[in-house]
Amino acid sequence: MFLRSSGDRLPTRWEKTVLKFLTRIRKRLGSTVEIDDKGTKIRFVAENLTDAYRPLSLWIKEPGTMAWIDRETKPGDCFLDIGANIGIYTLAAAHRVGPGGRVIAVEPHKVNSLTLLKNVAANGFEDRVDILPVGLSDTKGIVRFNYVSLASASTGSQLGHNRVDTSDETFTPVASELVPAMTVDGLIEDGSITKPNLIKIDVDGLELPILNGMSNLLNSADGPRSVQIEINKGESSKIEAFMKSCGYVIDSRHYTMNGEKLAKQGLSNDEIAHNAIFKRAG
Repeated sequence: MFLRSSGDRLPTRWEKTVLKFLTRIRKRLGSTVEIDDKGTKIRFVAENLTDAYRPLSLWIKEPGTMAWIDRETKPGDCFLDIGANIGIYTLAAAHRVGPGGRVIAVEPHKVNSLTLLKNVAANGFEDRVDILPVGLSDTKGIVRFNYVSLASASTGSQLGHNRVDTSDETFTPVASELVPAMTVDGLIEDGSITKPNLIKIDVDGLELPILNGMSNLLNSADGPRSVQIEINKGESSKIEAFMKSCGYVIDSRHYTMNGEKLAKQGLSNDEIAHNAIFKRAG
């Protein structure tokens, strides 16, 4: 149903009634999901089913990511979450770093970034979470951001291209805009962010350009002690070689539930999208 206005009249009484009814329904659909993260209650604004699903799957979809965050994050740490989406891992890291720590959540998708902002506020984490709504890459500039979806909690939107992950398949953007793109090294050099102790990167195929844009950080003596990178199909050897050149080696790998099934079928790590955790060599 569509309500149209000719621009030369006010809404009728019937149209006002319908609008009031739709507004009430919309308010009732809006809700908050609360999860227990090892004794800490974390709240998420859920305006659609995906908003609700993501936090409810916190310890299920990628248990290895949560185990890594739980094991590695310490009070006072600076945690850099690249590809934060609506913030399920941002908030998990936030209550672990405590009020003396910092989480920098990078998310260029406007709708996801807004939901992330609401989730940070819902938990009172404004004192420890900085949201950075920009793209990251290996160079600084203005780049086109292509949206797969304008729905909150959606994934797959891309900076600078419209490929699906690292494949040759493409998507037709539902919308696009020009956004600022920056490098991690540049953000550190100009004082916008502090050097992170931990980094999580999950950007649907742009991991290598982002890693190139933090070469100085990774090669510095006080670089991050642990980095988790989502590795897409065909990217494993290239990312491992790059990290090795910066003095990092793979500490462990972990998969989604579907990835576990593929690994049991005998597929190689280069054929399965998975997460790899890197630590300093030696």
